[in-house]
Amino acid sequence: MGITNPAEQYFKDGGWHWTGSTWIKGGLAFEYAGDIMGRLANASSGAGYQNLQGGAVPAGEIWVITAMEAHSAVLGTSATYVGVRRGAVDYWAGACGALPVDAGFSWAGQICLVEGDKPQCGWICAAGGRYLLFHWFGYIMRLT
Repeated sequence: MGITNPAEQYFKDGGWHWTGSTWIKGGLAFEYAGDIMGRLANASSGAGYQNLQGGAVPAGEIWVITAMEAHSAVLGTSATYVGVRRGAVDYWAGACGALPVDAGFSWAGQICLVEGDKPQCGWICAAGGRYLLFHWFGYIMRLT
C-alpha cells in the first residue's frame, strides 16, 4: 500500500501530500526560466480562414503568455482571433471584427500553456495576397 503515515521518516517532516491517487513531494515551487517571444508571418495567405501556430510547449515547461498581437500588412481582414491550440481544439482568448490594413488586434492577460499547447492566431480574409503577422510574449516557468 505504500507510505500512509505522514509522521514516517519518508515524509521528511510532513513534506508530502496525498493527491487522491499518489503521494507527491510537498512544497514544489515554480521558477522563472526565461522569456518567451515569438513571431510568425505568412507572406502570401489565401482567401478564407487562415491561421498561424507557434511551436508546442516542451515537456517540463509551462508558458505563461501575457500578450498577443496579430495584423495584416497587406489588405484588411474580416475577423481576427488570438488564443491557444490544445490538441485539436482552438481556444480563443480574444477576437475582433474587420480591421483595415496594418491595424493590429492586441490582447493582454494571462494564459498558461502546458506541454503540447501552441499559441495561435486566426484570420478570416475575403481575398488572398495578405502578409499576416502574429506575435506573442510571456515567460517560461519550470518546476524546481
